Amino acid sequence: MTDAIYLGPDRSGIPWLLDPAAPRLAAIAREFRERTPETWCEPEAVAADLALLPGLLRERHFGVATGVTAADGLDELIADARERVLATRPGCWGDALGDLSDQLRQALRDRHVRLGGSHPSRIRAGEPVFPVDSDAPAVEVRELHGVLCVTIRRLSGSSADDAALWAFAEQSAEHFAYDRIIVDLRGNGGGNDAITYQWIEQSLPAGVVWPATASGWFVGESPVGFWNWSAYLEARDGLDAVPRFHREHRHQPRPDDVLEVRAEDDDAQPAGSRPWHGAMLVLVDGDTCSSGESSMWMLRHGLGARVAGRRTAGMLEFGNVVPYFLPNAGLHVQLATKRNVYAEAVELVGFPVDVEIDPTTPLAVVAERFDRLHGGVGTRP
Repeated sequence: MTDAIYLGPDRSGIPWLLDPAAPRLAAIAREFRERTPETWCEPEAVAADLALLPGLLRERHFGVATGVTAADGLDELIADARERVLATRPGCWGDALGDLSDQLRQALRDRHVRLGGSHPSRIRAGEPVFPVDSDAPAVEVRELHGVLCVTIRRLSGSSADDAALWAFAEQSAEHFAYDRIIVDLRGNGGGNDAITYQWIEQSLPAGVVWPATASGWFVGESPVGFWNWSAYLEARDGLDAVPRFHREHRHQPRPDDVLEVRAEDDDAQPAGSRPWHGAMLVLVDGDTCSSGESSMWMLRHGLGARVAGRRTAGMLEFGNVVPYFLPNAGLHVQLATKRNVYAEAVELVGFPVDVEIDPTTPLAVVAERFDRLHGGVGTRP
């Protein structure tokens, strides 16, 4: 049944590429936009999709497919969930999926794994975090107490968010005219960290080497993950909803396409056109995850930023996640297409901070105490 929503072999040599023109995909994508744990589901259809899930994980989770992540116990874990659904006949997505999302995250050591419609994760739940207004702008820049304060609430979202984020990155010369900068990434759930890189690229000093290794799936020169995100958004809202970056970098599927695992370049970074040598403070909390975490990491290692707040979420050793849907109930499965290896354990643990502060501290208070926080280690304002 997957050929109802995925490109067939006559159009793509790579299976599991969503077909943006498929009516069934459009219907699933529109329903998924409104899906919550309380949304009604059909138990038999959910069980049918769960029967397909082990095959999808083996073929499309980057760690499992490349052999760096053991798949031991996955079949039993999913079979137990399927039997429970058939036995109890739950009427909503949250009850149908139960704890399966978190169980898969723990089993695969990959916090990016997600089954859409699940109840909120219990992993590291209850930590204090900064409350983020989801209706507020994706990025906001202002001066407080002589410090440039950049709040990046998310690195993806609507077409308007996408345009605002890239416009922000293109204004970096104005921002790096300041010698003291705060970048507030508290609650940043990720998106596209290429925006962060573009923002800092011309301000990097000479000789920066990113202390990590990464590899991912490519088709030719394009990361494979751009296709499914683009196809999902196009099916749901039309081509104009696809972010510019995704449209420009996705490949055009062909029957002779093959997946390749490619390591990213780890050579020393050339200096930007206007190297910056100021002081930067980055704010994070337990909800800072994915590209929010990698953005913090870039700022720390590229510009010498100090990090304040609380340990991050730990959703980074796998990345470049893409959506898959299974065809019966429309089960949404988010899986990684890339692996990052850091000098320290990060996944499910998070990055530590240089200065621990209450993550609910108002930005204006942090700006007022900038010099003390930037210079202190382990202080608590």
